Amino acid sequence: MRLARRMLPSELGLPLLRQRGPRGNWRGCVRQLGLIIALLALMWFVRLYLHYCSQWLYLQAIAVPVNKFQFHAHTVDIVYQSSLLHTREELAMVMVGPLTLNAVTFLLVLIRWGCQQIFGSLPSFTSKFIMAQGVWTVLDPLAVFAVDAVLGHLVYSPETPVGDAAKLYWHFYRIDQSGVSGVMITLFLYAVLFLLSGTILFIYILRFHNDGRMLDVFQRLTAKEGTYFTPQDLEVSIEELSYIVKKAEQWRGFNGERRKAR
Repeated sequence: MRLARRMLPSELGLPLLRQRGPRGNWRGCVRQLGLIIALLALMWFVRLYLHYCSQWLYLQAIAVPVNKFQFHAHTVDIVYQSSLLHTREELAMVMVGPLTLNAVTFLLVLIRWGCQQIFGSLPSFTSKFIMAQGVWTVLDPLAVFAVDAVLGHLVYSPETPVGDAAKLYWHFYRIDQSGVSGVMITLFLYAVLFLLSGTILFIYILRFHNDGRMLDVFQRLTAKEGTYFTPQDLEVSIEELSYIVKKAEQWRGFNGERRKAR
């Protein structure tokens, strides 16, 4: 975890304030930062509409009529008659949005793993794209709660949507005249979702982001002496050494990267 914390800014392509390098390096960092910000802004809408469209599909699947389904840049208004839902169906309504995002993120990680096995390397843009999706998947419940709190969707009204964080509260309040159990269940569900999405994101960062560079660095730093074989002089023939150098110099990445042999 300490290594991940130290390497995370460079893995995300963020400029490091403590490093002093050529101006070209700073320009590259600024470009990387701009790309990440643009990706995060784009994935906000992808995350938002996946979340609420999955809820709409779920309501259609259980034959619950939707009175209002309207898209906005910051939220989606979905109004339905919650009294028609049983407790297990209201639980599923709270979970279906974040679970859909986790399923999409997990599918992207599997695709990334498959492409890595087949092609060996992929453009760095794909790594940043999956990273942005994973970050918003982790933050989705918090983002939905913050927007609902600002818009006043935590208060029950038959004409306005009720936020995900308040659905179970009002459901149990309508049944038992007390929504405390709904709040406790909601907190438990959100904790499970956070653990699930955080685990998927951590596995991706450790093993697949930037071709698993973080895991490679960790293994090299913690390996015992002699684990990685370094040949002594004359243990490699000049022909084999020349072949290795030429092969390294001929390698090209998707973005035109080259390997420098010294």
